[in-house]
Amino acid sequence: MACDTGEEQVKPKLQLESSFFPECWKDDTRMGVLLAEFRPRTVNPVSYDSKMKFWKDLISSYCQSTGSSVVSIVTLKECFRRKGTVPYCLPVVFEDMISKGEIVRKDLLYEQQKNASVSWGPWALETLIKAPLKWSYEKARQTVTGSTHVIETTHFILKNTAKYHGEIIEKVVVSQELCNRIISYDKLVRIIKQSSNISEDGIQAALVVLEQNKRLVRETVLKEGSLSELIKFAVSNAVAQPITDIERSIYDVEQSETVLMNGIVKIEQDIDDTMVQVRACIKDGRKHLAKTYLKKKHLLEKKLERKINVLENLQVLLSKIHDTQSDKNVVEAYKLGTNALKQAFADAGITLDSVDDVLLDMKDVLGQHDEMLKTLGTAAIDDMDDLDLEQELSDLIDIKLAESNIDGANLIPAMPINSTQQPGLPGGTAEDFDKEIEKRLAALRVNTTEVHNGVDGKIRINI
Repeated sequence: MACDTGEEQVKPKLQLESSFFPECWKDDTRMGVLLAEFRPRTVNPVSYDSKMKFWKDLISSYCQSTGSSVVSIVTLKECFRRKGTVPYCLPVVFEDMISKGEIVRKDLLYEQQKNASVSWGPWALETLIKAPLKWSYEKARQTVTGSTHVIETTHFILKNTAKYHGEIIEKVVVSQELCNRIISYDKLVRIIKQSSNISEDGIQAALVVLEQNKRLVRETVLKEGSLSELIKFAVSNAVAQPITDIERSIYDVEQSETVLMNGIVKIEQDIDDTMVQVRACIKDGRKHLAKTYLKKKHLLEKKLERKINVLENLQVLLSKIHDTQSDKNVVEAYKLGTNALKQAFADAGITLDSVDDVLLDMKDVLGQHDEMLKTLGTAAIDDMDDLDLEQELSDLIDIKLAESNIDGANLIPAMPINSTQQPGLPGGTAEDFDKEIEKRLAALRVNTTEVHNGVDGKIRINI
């Protein structure tokens, strides 16, 4: 049974520039050692590991420089040929990279991804029948040839470079706002080539890696007798979801819009070309032919008007569809916010009844507080008469003056009629009167120790 071993004949890459190679590439002695086959590692482990690292780094730089993660020994030998000598050590380098999982056969990687996306029947056929047969074929070939070396024409994918290219592709998709939208493979390739140096081989390998990591989904559809591959990328930190019927319908409408726009451009160009022919006929005096071209021009203009109307209706429809998707996201956001608010109320134990109770309690407490303030601000009740107090104070002052042998008559002499003094002042003004009152009050001493309550409950003061 014939079996695909991943052997492919391809044209070698273009010759690399001298600036691509490291500085030691100019050293004949050093390169003579690096281009030669590997000696056993037990002889000199340090030199062996250094040489292995040199070729692995050079292969990785080659893939990033060419924009393709797909490599083969025969291609690299031609690209790394130096003064007619090719690197004979590359098969050992590839064997080491295979054993460490740094590279994988291109056909195996593609088949693994293809089997992961098919139903149980084809998967069982591939896994239980085809895969064992391929393994048996490889073992038989190695037994007959007595060699376990890698076939030089077999294509391998450098995983790290494919992963790096996948990151670049995702950044381009995000910048073009193509996440969660269907895009054709051909359009994606055009966009990636315009934005980076990744070749189509590199794009295919990167897409396979992204699909394995659930970053995109792919689907092949038959349209107008030809197969077309559709791709949908997931948003950041999410898993790609299968393409839905609604998304396919939106994609079809968008494709119809593109076809209409291209048709409108073509009709406008035909109108311009027709007018050129009309002017040429008029210039040559062929009026009847010019009239025919004018009729064609009017027909094209009517056709253009119809297509423009259809395009406008289609664009309105697409706008409403996209608005619906946006409205759906807004409703989902409202729903999430409402649920979060309900959960916050539930965690805090807040209900409408509890809020009413708290407000009623607060209203009662504030009312009590207002009443307290009014009560504290009420003036004290005084049962004493101010006139009685003044009379008693005057009597006390007179008694004290009598004990001090103060002559009241001398203190208050008669005041001349034309004097400016206040009546009742001892030869002075109102200011002197105030001083005299102060002296009298100072002479009055009340012994607080002699204040006591009388038998009848009245306050007694002993002078």
